[in-house]
Amino acid sequence: MAKTAVVDIDNTLWQFCDTLYDELKKINEHFPPPVGWTDWNLWERYCTKNEFFGAINTIHSNQDSKRYLPYPDAREFLLTLRESGYRITIASHRSPDYRSQTETWLARHGLIYDDLHLSYHKTQLFDMFTSIVIDDAPQVLEKAIENGAMAIGLSFPWNEVYSGNGIKFFNSLTNILRHILSQ
Repeated sequence: MAKTAVVDIDNTLWQFCDTLYDELKKINEHFPPPVGWTDWNLWERYCTKNEFFGAINTIHSNQDSKRYLPYPDAREFLLTLRESGYRITIASHRSPDYRSQTETWLARHGLIYDDLHLSYHKTQLFDMFTSIVIDDAPQVLEKAIENGAMAIGLSFPWNEVYSGNGIKFFNSLTNILRHILSQ
């Protein structure tokens, strides 16, 4: 069976945090920019849980918008993973209700994959065939390590302190790919 790469969407294939910031500023003009997002519960000081998840759902429900662009190296990243023998599972922490919008966005930008998993429990995908997990969320990456997978992602203020302990962060998908291929 092929080795599997589980790849997140938000803050992995595109810069979700900037769009989320725009939505959160509509709720509270004092919401700090992403550079200040150093803990997972930062939103609690600026909006309710319903408002926060409402902002996320607004973005996900419009994922197929032409204004939401993937990172410039996202297409080549996925293509090279596939050519290197990986089965690609795109896994996003989002409601399955947004599957159509997500599939349209992935197709529009030529972002290839073998499976698409939309749920609030993507770590359930990690099994003995999962070789790599690429995500920005430290708790997801820690679970990947527990399951024997390489844990890697793009560096952001909220995950920098988790670098080490088996987790590696880089500043681009191209650099992540170089690391994967050098192993």
